[in-house]
Amino acid sequence: MYGLRRGALVIYIATGVAFLAFSAVTGNAAWLVPVGLVAAGYLIGVLRHASTCPHPKKMTITAILLTILTTIAAATATWFINHELGYGAMVASGFIGVLAGVTLAEHLAGAAYTASFVGMSATMVLPSPAAATVAGAVVGIIIVISTPVFRGIGGKGGTAAAAAVLMTAAFVFTVGM
Repeated sequence: MYGLRRGALVIYIATGVAFLAFSAVTGNAAWLVPVGLVAAGYLIGVLRHASTCPHPKKMTITAILLTILTTIAAATATWFINHELGYGAMVASGFIGVLAGVTLAEHLAGAAYTASFVGMSATMVLPSPAAATVAGAVVGIIIVISTPVFRGIGGKGGTAAAAAVLMTAAFVFTVGM
């Protein structure tokens, strides 16, 4: 059983690397395929793990909207402090994280801090405040979907932020923003 999983993982990674190499050589949009593979792998992992978790309390519509609005505000504010005010990624994320930790409820503070990782992205990745706003919404949706998953395990926030930035960057560079 574990050999089959390990083999599937090797094929999955090799395919992603092959598409990245192909897109680097040819200069086309084949890089969207590994981004899609990463997003699909993340989603499969979250859904698979969620099926083994105890049934969580359902979030209310108000809590969902508040979480997404908080992540939009935090990602956009971090991007603005980082790029427009010129304080840099670390100071911007730290400021938003401390501000959220002092002023918001626990679950919203965690969401805001996760979204501040999105705002740390370079302008080559998220070129505008609008792109940071979209990525903030995406990370908010990921947080809402993955709330019961991997509770208490480190790295969930960074992984959610990275997935949101990858998906948004693919959208931004495909559609333009």
